[in-house]
Amino acid sequence: MFFSRISLILLVFAFFIALFGVSAVLGSRASYDPALSQEALTAILLSIIVYFAIAYGARHIAIAWLIGGVSVLLGAGFAIYFIGQFAYQNYPETPAFIQRIGNITTILPKLGDLYVHPNAAATFLETLLPVSVALCIGSRRWFLRIFWLMCSLLYLYAIFLTYSRGSWVALLVVGMISLYLLLVLRFFPERKLLVTAAASVIAILGILLFFILSSRFPALANVLGTAESRLTLYQNSLYLASDYPYTGIGLGETFGMVYSRYALLIYVPFLTYSHNLPLAVWLGQGLPGLISFVGLLICFYAFAIRVIQFGHPHGVINLLFYGALMGATATLLHGLTDARQYTESPWIMPSLFVAFGLTVATGSNANSSLHDKGMVEARSWIVPMGLFWGFVLLLVGVIFTTGQTMQAAWEANLGALLETRSDRTIMPALADAERAEMIAQAEQHYRAALAIDSSLPSANRRLGNLLVAQEDFADAIGFLDRAVIAEPDNAAAKKGLGLAYTWLGRTDDAAHQFSALADPVAMQEELFAWAQFREDSAQPLLSAYALETALLMGSVNASPNLDVWVLVGDRYREAGNSVRARNWYARVLEQDASNERAKAGLDSITP
Repeated sequence: MFFSRISLILLVFAFFIALFGVSAVLGSRASYDPALSQEALTAILLSIIVYFAIAYGARHIAIAWLIGGVSVLLGAGFAIYFIGQFAYQNYPETPAFIQRIGNITTILPKLGDLYVHPNAAATFLETLLPVSVALCIGSRRWFLRIFWLMCSLLYLYAIFLTYSRGSWVALLVVGMISLYLLLVLRFFPERKLLVTAAASVIAILGILLFFILSSRFPALANVLGTAESRLTLYQNSLYLASDYPYTGIGLGETFGMVYSRYALLIYVPFLTYSHNLPLAVWLGQGLPGLISFVGLLICFYAFAIRVIQFGHPHGVINLLFYGALMGATATLLHGLTDARQYTESPWIMPSLFVAFGLTVATGSNANSSLHDKGMVEARSWIVPMGLFWGFVLLLVGVIFTTGQTMQAAWEANLGALLETRSDRTIMPALADAERAEMIAQAEQHYRAALAIDSSLPSANRRLGNLLVAQEDFADAIGFLDRAVIAEPDNAAAKKGLGLAYTWLGRTDDAAHQFSALADPVAMQEELFAWAQFREDSAQPLLSAYALETALLMGSVNASPNLDVWVLVGDRYREAGNSVRARNWYARVLEQDASNERAKAGLDSITP
């Protein structure tokens, strides 16, 4: 029974691993620039090869230990490099006391200009640290134990220097899980429920203590502040993912510009990745990638749980299994707040799959009866593949019969891909004729989506903002208004509606809309930039609207800037709107009756 269930789990796990690779290939095709996807795609395909090579090639426990040892040695070499080059990296967010300690231990000369991001270093090392600890505890010879202990301490020091709070928390949680497993398996095998309840209470008390202390210790408060900003990023990224639910935005380095343009409605890159592993998978590889990622995680931990429960009659399993399992768990926990696998893919992504492979290889050897039977029986394919294709047929049936919203989302997804590829900021070299054709097709897809489901937020928002970009402001209002009603916390919807109001001259409505944004001061500064852009583009009326909206939002200064007020009147006068020009000149003279510029402007208006 143990064998049949384990082999079935591993078979389904292998299927999801393969599907993860297929979704990466599809994600590279969805990218607006396939060249941006090549590095991540190569890393994912290499990682899958590494997994299968370890999981099915390390049948003998000695081979698994050899692979684990080589991996830890490679990690130790990287840790030495990171520590030895620390002072040359100039990490701006690292606290001064860590900088001082790191500078002291920078004993190597500068070896090139390679920049190693501290979170990337932490992600790589945290995966191998538990493996190193397992080698230390499991080695029978004292000199090997000392050697692996030195490697483990080297890892810990390097991770300390990274100042990666996410890594620290992940390793702390993994340590608590390891302690829990030790207590249950060795000391309380018959009292699992009691130990689990006690561990849960301790965890809850620890969380409460953290929030209580955060009000008194700046370092902890800083962690909470970072968490709040990350939650805003995750929310915006989820909205962005809803625009491309099936395909994602494309694998690789596509996030920066797409996030800026369609989640923040700005024209320069702001963030380079989503800082969350599941979100990074969904955005990079679409729905197939997310399904495969969730599926492989479920199978991985289902396998681990069954091995822990039934792998040995006394519950004692090879320590390398626990080391690899905890290493994978640490990097996955860190992935909830970071996703360096999709930034430094060539060396971060494979380390996770090494941990997967070692866990499977050592867990499969937990019961000696598996050696003779092999890992997979042919008849084991029938049930999982039958269930899979049945699920696919059911899903297709739902989509094309009753799933109108899913059909509408597909149309909106196609429109979003076309709009992204037509964006002048993202693809500046695209020919104007081709750009216009793509924009027209994108609009058609959005309208097709709304014909199926008129309330679909993504289609309303994307079409509304597209119309604003085409200066069809009046038509955009209705779509964006429905988008804001459906997604009142979506910054792209609120900002898009505010811009539509601004360019229509409904400056009071625009100011109200912009004031509800998370950072209205930044929006006010952006409006001043828009005013200059419109003036440089010979659009004085739109420039005046932008200035007026910014002023109606309230100035960051206690006293009004009368020079800007006069400028608003000048822009309205230049555009031929004498009524609004008179109003602004009159406001200036109410504050300063001797203002010569306001008097001259008012006198120049024809009665």
